[in-house]
Amino acid sequence: MWWRYGDGLLPFLVKDPDWPRNDSINRVNERHRQEMAQHIVDTIGDRPELLDACMPTYPPYGKRIVLDNGWFDALTKPNVTLVPEAIVGFDETGVIDASGSHHEVDVVALATGFEVFQGAARLGVVGRDGRSLAEEWSDDDPQAYLGITVPGFPNLFLLQGPTTGLGHGGSAIFQAECQVRHVTSCLAELVRRGASTIEPKPEPTEAYNRRHDEEHERLIWTHSAMRPWYRNDAGRVVAVMPFRLVDFWSWTHDVDADDYVFT
Repeated sequence: MWWRYGDGLLPFLVKDPDWPRNDSINRVNERHRQEMAQHIVDTIGDRPELLDACMPTYPPYGKRIVLDNGWFDALTKPNVTLVPEAIVGFDETGVIDASGSHHEVDVVALATGFEVFQGAARLGVVGRDGRSLAEEWSDDDPQAYLGITVPGFPNLFLLQGPTTGLGHGGSAIFQAECQVRHVTSCLAELVRRGASTIEPKPEPTEAYNRRHDEEHERLIWTHSAMRPWYRNDAGRVVAVMPFRLVDFWSWTHDVDADDYVFT
């Protein structure tokens, strides 16, 4: 069931270039959108102002799916007011939204997101010839071979690295297991050769990332109707893997020594 859902969902996240709607990407995705939208209508449909503010205008699965645990019901309570405008400022008694309205508050919970693109680059990692990983991954554009190793950074291995996040199902534990097996395979090859360092060649790294980007052009996460945190400011999807789980398992199962430099 785990494999069936993860890899089974991915074909339905491919954009149909002839699809007429902007809030779905193909026939199956539209059916899923209708099912999810109906739940929202059933819950808050008698409050049109809430419905207008809460109904997504982007395709399902384009952002992380969140199961409703009573959030929509909470919006209908008499002591709850939904303010759809963004907060642009604070003063002594409350917050000011983008329309200029002031809202008195006692407590503000800041949930503004997190830095997702730098990862290990924030740890001060320095590679061969004094190269900094932060400089290598500047402009929020981290790249690694299979999301695990980086040219010019010998013996550096990443878990949950760039391009390996899951957006179509599966588990981060599965990804970590695939990556750990690949790392141990690299180390075993290092010992077998009597070498002291291993790092990927630039060519297979570039080829992997080029294939990653080309695959994403077909998929939902590059859709124009949204700006998910998976994409950097240049529009490149950095965080989410566009490949099947079984393919990633196959690619990482054993090290291809031809893709690496041993010294």
